[in-house]
Amino acid sequence: MPGHVPGRPLLPGVLMIEAAAQLCSLTERLRPEMDAETFIGFIRCDDVIFRGQVVPGDTFYLLAKLLSRRPRRFTSATQGIVNGSLVFEATITGMVM
Repeated sequence: MPGHVPGRPLLPGVLMIEAAAQLCSLTERLRPEMDAETFIGFIRCDDVIFRGQVVPGDTFYLLAKLLSRRPRRFTSATQGIVNGSLVFEATITGMVM
């Protein structure tokens, strides 16, 4: 297959969600009390909105803000920014397994 959308290269939304989930997992992993061997899983995404596209040559910035944390579960608000414009947002929930 010649690409996700032939003739129109762009970053698929599912990869934006995955990148946001990875960022949220990393921020959780960096907590001082987190054991380096602990597995963190992505368990849920809510309120996903795609407001623009990400194309080759764009610089895609991901932002994450912790909304809540329990002993094994955390939820973060995420945003994707390109050229100062919001192109993606989602609420990501992860779990320490």
